[in-house]
Amino acid sequence: MRRTSFPPGPAAPAVIQTLQSVVRPIPFAQACRKRYGDIFTLRVFPVGRVVYITDPKIIRNVIKGDSKVFKAGAAYTVIDFIVGRKSLLLLDGPEHVRSRRLLLPPFHGRSVERYTSVIREVVAGQISRWPSRGPFKLYEEMLQITLEIMIRAVFGITDAAQLDDLRELIPALLHINPAILLFPVLRHSLGPRSPWGRYVATCERIDKIIYTEIRRRRGSPASGQGSDILSLMLRARDEAGREMPEVEIRDQLITLLAVGHETTATSLAWVFERLLKNPQALSRLTRQMASGDEYLEAVIHETLRCRPVVMDIARTLAVPVDIGGYRLPAGTMVVPSLALLHSTPVLYRDPHAFRPERFIEEPPPPDTFSRSAAGGIAAWAPVSRWSR
Repeated sequence: MRRTSFPPGPAAPAVIQTLQSVVRPIPFAQACRKRYGDIFTLRVFPVGRVVYITDPKIIRNVIKGDSKVFKAGAAYTVIDFIVGRKSLLLLDGPEHVRSRRLLLPPFHGRSVERYTSVIREVVAGQISRWPSRGPFKLYEEMLQITLEIMIRAVFGITDAAQLDDLRELIPALLHINPAILLFPVLRHSLGPRSPWGRYVATCERIDKIIYTEIRRRRGSPASGQGSDILSLMLRARDEAGREMPEVEIRDQLITLLAVGHETTATSLAWVFERLLKNPQALSRLTRQMASGDEYLEAVIHETLRCRPVVMDIARTLAVPVDIGGYRLPAGTMVVPSLALLHSTPVLYRDPHAFRPERFIEEPPPPDTFSRSAAGGIAAWAPVSRWSR
């Protein structure tokens, strides 16, 4: 039996490596790759040893590996108190497959087209309030747009009071005090004004809205015939004809909010930033918008490549595994780095340049580019195959 071994990595204390990973994640990872190669080890609190992978062949093996060995759900338990234990992000094996089958139909092409009118209405309404002169905070505007679309397309709620409550509560749910994430010991209420006390109160108010709406629609079948995600979930049935339990619907709704709100807003803001700093690309996009979406899609993909919102994906090893010439023990978290993969010169010529045309002239192989932009904790291209 081979001895356990880890790839090389920085010798700095874990607290220093954690701070560098949080404050300067991409420059820090790039420096590590330059010094240690395509596979290296970091010590990150509170996880411990984390093995980063930037080689596309090794990444492919990890992503396509046996889900009984490479556990995705186990890697994301740190956020279980946010999305819930029935979240698709935290499930593995048959349970994950079952939930994914129930959730995929609402995101097929024809289903997504149903939300086009909602998206146009929300975007037009928000843009109409933008100042015609002077600067404004684009990211905050994008947050407002994506939040409103998520509330209307996901929940389908029309009650004005509930809509106002959700607009207030969802940002409070997602803007978590970092200390709560890093220190599980703080997840105990010290009163209604403590960080955890406030967070629990927010969750309870959101849950009340969700469960009330689920029960209302189930009690009146006609009210659950809408095209919003909640209505589609209420109509979903597994192979045995069973409907989704209330708690599972709740967890999947919160997951959609958690992975689709701020990530989408951030990606949209980066699109504007990239275009404004690259006037040639902006000019070409303006000229070609009338003739089709090819260049627009290339702009979006190139933005996601050089400004990835989801920089890493993670798997936890259920058993010892040989990866990149090292024998990693069970329990090790392995992290394919999308940010480093997207900036690999061998895969992308002049990787730090913003060149949308590369996705038209020389489209990258599917396993060297992640479309997870707005997509959640991490969706490996193509999305239909890799859900995390």
